[in-house]
Amino acid sequence: MPVDAARRFISQRAALDLRVHPQSISESIRKTQRKSNMPTTRYVDEVGGNDANSGLTFALRKKTLAGIASAGVAAGDTIRVMGKPSTASGINATFTNLSSAVTLASALTQSVYTSGAAWSPKTNVTSTGSQSGKLSATSAVNVAIAAAFTTGVAAFFATGALNLSTYQQLSFWVKPDVAVAAGVLRLDLCSDTAGATPVNQLTLPALTAGQWNLITIDNGANFGSSIQSIRVFAISDPGTVTLTFDDIIACKAASAVNCLTLNSLISSDNATWYGIKSINGTAVVLDTGGTSSAQTAKGIWSGTTGALPLSILAPLTRSAAGVGGVSITDTFNSATSGTAGNPIIISGGWDSTAMTTQNGFSVFDGVAALATVGLTIGCDFVTLDHFVFTRFNAPINLNGSTKKGYTLSNFTISDCGGLFTLPAHAVVFNTCQILNSVGGLSIPQTTNYNTDALAYSLAFVKIIGNTSGDGIVVPANVGSPAISIHDCAVIGTTTGNTNGFNISSPCIFYNNTSNDNASGSAAVGFLFQNMFDFVAYNLQGRNNSGAQVQLNNAYVEIFTLDTNFNLGTQVKFTTGSEGEAVIYSWTQNGTAPKVSLGDPATGETSGNIVAAHREGGLVANNSIYSDYGTITTTGVTGQSGGSGWKLSPNANAFASSPLRLNVGKVPCPAGVPTTIKYYAQLSAAAGVSAQLRIAGGRYPGVGSPGTDIVAAVAGTSWTQYSLTFTPTENCVVDVFFEAWGSTSLTASVSGPVTITQ
Repeated sequence: MPVDAARRFISQRAALDLRVHPQSISESIRKTQRKSNMPTTRYVDEVGGNDANSGLTFALRKKTLAGIASAGVAAGDTIRVMGKPSTASGINATFTNLSSAVTLASALTQSVYTSGAAWSPKTNVTSTGSQSGKLSATSAVNVAIAAAFTTGVAAFFATGALNLSTYQQLSFWVKPDVAVAAGVLRLDLCSDTAGATPVNQLTLPALTAGQWNLITIDNGANFGSSIQSIRVFAISDPGTVTLTFDDIIACKAASAVNCLTLNSLISSDNATWYGIKSINGTAVVLDTGGTSSAQTAKGIWSGTTGALPLSILAPLTRSAAGVGGVSITDTFNSATSGTAGNPIIISGGWDSTAMTTQNGFSVFDGVAALATVGLTIGCDFVTLDHFVFTRFNAPINLNGSTKKGYTLSNFTISDCGGLFTLPAHAVVFNTCQILNSVGGLSIPQTTNYNTDALAYSLAFVKIIGNTSGDGIVVPANVGSPAISIHDCAVIGTTTGNTNGFNISSPCIFYNNTSNDNASGSAAVGFLFQNMFDFVAYNLQGRNNSGAQVQLNNAYVEIFTLDTNFNLGTQVKFTTGSEGEAVIYSWTQNGTAPKVSLGDPATGETSGNIVAAHREGGLVANNSIYSDYGTITTTGVTGQSGGSGWKLSPNANAFASSPLRLNVGKVPCPAGVPTTIKYYAQLSAAAGVSAQLRIAGGRYPGVGSPGTDIVAAVAGTSWTQYSLTFTPTENCVVDVFFEAWGSTSLTASVSGPVTITQ
């Protein structure tokens, strides 16, 4: 092709390309935009990440949620946070229901100092033993360093010969009376008895004044095989300070499956994680309320007593090798919130290899940071999943601009000094545990639920060892839309005379348990108050000191109730209140008081009743309990072998205020004579009175006010009695059977019922 022709051809092709390519380029841009609008998975490693990274891949994971938030998170994004899996320790431990004591089958640690004996002080230092510590009231030691002391060995303690060659960490409690900066002090393990020859030197982190600091220091290598003393050493002048040391133990390598430290969380079911107060050989004591809790304040374990496999869960730690005590806290203040349909998901517990498997939890440990919030969320519509917060004063702060759209799932708060302020918009709790911490879940009273058309939802929430107030609270006047509470449990509240569940608005309520809230004499499992037409399903209330179920101006139906424990009244009305409990399938206890109908004084009546169907799960066992006596079908054989009701009046039952049972509602046509017949009998020929009655004055032609249609019962054999009347308008009449006049004799009523019209 000639050169000029070739040039013209190329020019024509170029012009054609210019006409075609802009569309292709635009389509490419649109595809890129669509991809950019898709949810993004981001990666955070609170220990080994780097906030200079993008966080978009495992290799480029960020260090903090704050760093991720600054990178431009969008609605629908998922943020994976590295965690740790739990480990099977390889031994059993004996757990005891409602006890703080856990006994290991064999020791996993080596005690270095747990005796409370005084240490040997150097010049310008004094030491006093038998101080109150975490382990016991006399297990700690004071080491008081005077102003004239400068640096060097302050005091030492001869431990006896210890082979620590299979241990790599030192875990202990220390409380200074003034703050101590990081790197000022060391604890040294020495090979001689006088603290002169250090083998392992462990630098202490910054210590907060006036409180117990929980420290675990990782040496990164095995300790010495011949340790005979421990010493406190001043690297630089600490000034005047008194240090209280307690429960110093050597622990396995952090990578070992049987690594147990004071920072560890332990479990008998690999799901419920408890904080530790002290370890001494095989004796472990559970903690409560965070690091500030008193020596006498101890957590509890809940379950069936026995020797169970011990699982261990380690918190994340940012402590460098050779130091310890550094807490993990974080913030997530994304400029963009999630949405109702596309929340931002912060997902913990991802593996350390590639963060492709969610095989554990991300455990944030407050250590000694009492005033610190574990995680602050500064945006809305966020889901937190697979996180554990321990030893914080406030584990989380849900603090978005509207404070709405939060979900907590697979979420644990353990051994914390407080909880958090619940937002005044719906929060979803799904598989959450609050263990040995201060406070329960008190749902706010607000009109926002109605405005948002969304209310709180609590599912599979377990509260064990709450040390302040009621467990789960639903306030008054928040019934629309209904709050949902199901498969929840409140167990072992340690504050006296509180309630497991305190419910004051109609809500969806089923499969809930309130057990072992026995502190004080008036603790209640389920308190229902100030509402009517409340329906609950499948409740268990056991070992609550005051009552298993208590009503205060409430009408409640419960389908399946278990109160089978011999402490506390099984169903009780608050003194001076009104109400009724209707219970279907009630498993009762034969020793504990069955009902208390408002505790009126002798000769007073409350008007409250408990109607129980299928008591003990038996169809033939049905009873009504009132202040006028008891009505039951249990053990009653009616006329011709059928069913019947037995009325046992008490001293409150008189002719004007009898023990009364509605035995039927009968439709009656106007102008047609109606005869209704029942069978009845007395337990004795004299001493008790009974009658069938239709109240007069309710319908024209059926008696008149003060003049009833009655048939008095006489005799001890089944006899048929008739009520006859002619209404002048269509109506439905109530037929009552009534008894009075005795506290030991009874009257019974039975079918078959005959109606003639």
